[in-house]
Amino acid sequence: MKFVTYNIRYTLGMDGVYDCARIADEVRGADIIALQEVERNWRRSGMEDQPAQLAGFLPDYHWSYFPAFDMDASSVGTDGSVENRRRQFGVMLLSKNRILEVRRHLLPKIATACSLGMETGALECILDTPDGPLQVYSLHLSSASRREKLLQVQYLISLHQGARARGGSWTGSAPKHDLIELANFHAMDWSQGEHEPKAPNSTIMLGDFNLVPDSPEYTALTGEPDIATGHNLHWDSLADSWVVAKNRSDGDGFTWWPDPPDRAPAQPLRLDYCLITPDLVHSVERAWVDCSATGSDHRPYWVDLRIEC
Repeated sequence: MKFVTYNIRYTLGMDGVYDCARIADEVRGADIIALQEVERNWRRSGMEDQPAQLAGFLPDYHWSYFPAFDMDASSVGTDGSVENRRRQFGVMLLSKNRILEVRRHLLPKIATACSLGMETGALECILDTPDGPLQVYSLHLSSASRREKLLQVQYLISLHQGARARGGSWTGSAPKHDLIELANFHAMDWSQGEHEPKAPNSTIMLGDFNLVPDSPEYTALTGEPDIATGHNLHWDSLADSWVVAKNRSDGDGFTWWPDPPDRAPAQPLRLDYCLITPDLVHSVERAWVDCSATGSDHRPYWVDLRIEC
């Protein structure tokens, strides 16, 4: 399966043009697409509904959208009627496979006094792959402060640790009573006759983590270097697909370039990742950054995985 994660910067390209079609072309062909900074009803991008536009350009994908940032953008007509609109900003996931379940997680936030702070989130999707259910996230961590980011990383780790105990979106079975009429029984059947969702064995987190390798946040997610084993990866940790890939493109895997060139920190960085559970470490066939993409200040990060859930 081919995965790609891309912070699309609300489709604002290196040429200063907003273009959803260009973004779709730059990710087309992946089995799983994780997008960040997708917006609705912002004046800067012409009040576009970008999730709907992107889905329209990629009609052969299932998709889900999570606007962690959600503010009013409605207007009232002269007759008093309300045109209800929300100014939204968040993450999106598109999949060639059916999206069986969705959970939306707001990440911890600490109010800032001067620098910009926004709600950010993680979109959790259970995908129906030929080899079984697969848990995939599209997420965007904060850039406000390291302190906030560490809280968000710990929240992601707790989600991962508690996944099996939490179970699927529904668990158990519908109540059965001999005295309930058949029609009423069907009305009480929350499962709609389906079996309890199977728990996925593998997890993949894709997104703009807004952190660099060897930072405390990166170490918390991916494990600590060990003098004997080289890297101490626990089962509640996640492996960096760039590090474990059998084949990868030349370079340092930089996914963000400053534009204009003097934009702080004025140097390219590796901010976008595909993190995987330890069972997938030997499945990463290839990892690369599409440095030819121009639809954002980030570049798409691609990973080929041999999935056997």
